[in-house]
Amino acid sequence: MRFDMLFQAIRFPALALAALMLAGCGEDAPEQEADAGRDAIPVFAETVTAEELAEPVTGTGTIAAHKTTPLGPRVDGIIEEIFVRVGDRVKEGQPLFRTRDAEWKLKVAELENQVKLAEADVRNAQKTFNRSSELHEKGFVSSGNLDDARRGRDAANARLGMAKAQLASAQQMLDDCVVTAPFDGVITARDVDEGKFMATRMGGMGGPGGVLEIMKIDIVAAIVNVPEVYLSKFEVGTKATIYIDSIDRSYESYVAIINDRVDHVTRSVEIRLPIRNEDYEVKPGLFARVEVHPRARHVLTLPRTALLGTEAARYVFTSDAGKAKRVNIAVRQIDATRVEVLDGLKEGDNALTGPNLPLLVEGMPVRIELRPGQVDVTAASNPDSGTATR
Repeated sequence: MRFDMLFQAIRFPALALAALMLAGCGEDAPEQEADAGRDAIPVFAETVTAEELAEPVTGTGTIAAHKTTPLGPRVDGIIEEIFVRVGDRVKEGQPLFRTRDAEWKLKVAELENQVKLAEADVRNAQKTFNRSSELHEKGFVSSGNLDDARRGRDAANARLGMAKAQLASAQQMLDDCVVTAPFDGVITARDVDEGKFMATRMGGMGGPGGVLEIMKIDIVAAIVNVPEVYLSKFEVGTKATIYIDSIDRSYESYVAIINDRVDHVTRSVEIRLPIRNEDYEVKPGLFARVEVHPRARHVLTLPRTALLGTEAARYVFTSDAGKAKRVNIAVRQIDATRVEVLDGLKEGDNALTGPNLPLLVEGMPVRIELRPGQVDVTAASNPDSGTATR
């Protein structure tokens, strides 16, 4: 009896204590869940977006004339007169300088008389042949005499041809004593003055050389070197902008020539871009900056603030069911704020950012918050990304 009473006395308090403990556990469960939410690391999220990217290819170079020609004498002799000065703008065919021509004038006069003599010999030889031919038909002249008359006529014609050729050559040399502009341009150098003997052949007295230099600059070209790694990004016809700082102007142009030779020392390729220059404002030799504008391409972009790791091993954190997940990615720099995502993420994926980003480790609870004014694209695109708060 005593044992039963003792058992009852112990059993009822134990049951009451167990009930109280169970009741207490049921009340603490929501509080523990709330504490777990408060322990999650607050972060922001950036979305991988698709856009068209047009990256200009830049290079520097020098303005060059369309044509540059040093002009020397065409015949040996003393430079007697120079008609232009440096800076003069000239037209095609305009006389520029003259070599002394007195000798060639005399030569032309002599050969003109030789041509007249040869023409007279041809007339006499033709008359002789005509008479011989008539007499041969009547039987008064032998065939041998007729052949002699024919040979005399032919020889006279040959001598006339030679005399005319010599006259034409001398006349050309006389004409060449005056050097004219080969094209419209501007005189950019004058190397000698009147009175200097100039030769047209190596080893001649005075040696070879130029009297004037003429440039054609109504069209000029920017000769620019760009890194070879950009060679695939443009082609002939690709639009470009040329900046010439010294005259504070820019010109719209295009790639007209791509040199097939790549400089193996600088690892650059030469391109040429034309500029219309009717007013001659752009001078050959000026420094030029060029931006070549390749066609836009479709890329995935992400703010640089989401990147972690080194240049050789980049990674980001994403949110997977409210926990941080490390994702290795490959990127390429676009500018100071964005990178191009090459591998690891797709359009619409979210990468975590924010001041707490360096604290994250794999599996850590995260809570994605919105910046002021930010749209809650995270919850819409990824319902398991965590808790979003406004």
